[in-house]
Amino acid sequence: MKNLTNKELENVLRHSECLISAGEINAAYDRLAAQLNLHYAGLNPIVMVVMNGGLIPAGQLLTRLSFYHRMDYLHATRYRDNVGGKELIWKMRPSVNVKDEHVLLIDDIFDEGITLKAVYDELKAQQPETLSTCTLINKIHNRKVPDFQIDFVGTDVADRYIFGCGMDYHGYLRHLPGIYALKENAQL
Repeated sequence: MKNLTNKELENVLRHSECLISAGEINAAYDRLAAQLNLHYAGLNPIVMVVMNGGLIPAGQLLTRLSFYHRMDYLHATRYRDNVGGKELIWKMRPSVNVKDEHVLLIDDIFDEGITLKAVYDELKAQQPETLSTCTLINKIHNRKVPDFQIDFVGTDVADRYIFGCGMDYHGYLRHLPGIYALKENAQL
């Protein structure tokens, strides 16, 4: 992954537009937390965070959750230098046994769903009592993997290359509190 300079990143932000504001994102987190609090009341689940993208959405959600839970994380990817491949690469497998547990899998985005479905299938094979998925963002398009849906979604976004709230622009800008995309005619 190429290092970008501060000047290059400032140029990216100058040529970007906010698709979903920080206020709208906070409202989405509140809605998600309300749904999760109802669903998981009394279940004591394991909240499993998909790194790196799921870190920020999970961190924002965890402070809003009222149910008791344990946490773990995993790191699996299909991307090398921002190019998706077919093979799932496990950088870190979960450290807890999920057999007979309620598991909530949190990630940043449901785009095509290839990576998230592979992670889901791997966890499902370990026979959890229940396994649910939660993403802050659902990207609207018709390229989704078949027979796989997200259980809890914060908000939808158009089919563009987006960044912020856990999603990166070439390894940067995950920290932005809203969802951004380069302007349609931007030339960097």
